[in-house]
Amino acid sequence: MERGPNSAERYRATALLCRQQAACDPDNSWRLLGEAERWEYLAEQILSSRQKNRTAESSQCPGETGMPEFAPSPPPRYG
Repeated sequence: MERGPNSAERYRATALLCRQQAACDPDNSWRLLGEAERWEYLAEQILSSRQKNRTAESSQCPGETGMPEFAPSPPPRYG
């Protein structure tokens, strides 16, 4: 399964094309509608995977990200 940034959008576009072809080709509509359902399923899998990854990343402690922690600078003193 493709994991690029636009793959879910591409899968949904393919599903839409399958539905449009099904409307024009009644003899093969059952097959085309099945393909459309499959492409939609794959798009949903990618989107749910992205959501799980975002949730997991946001729940990590700062020390677990591998990024150094920096304390905020004190405000400048005037006078």
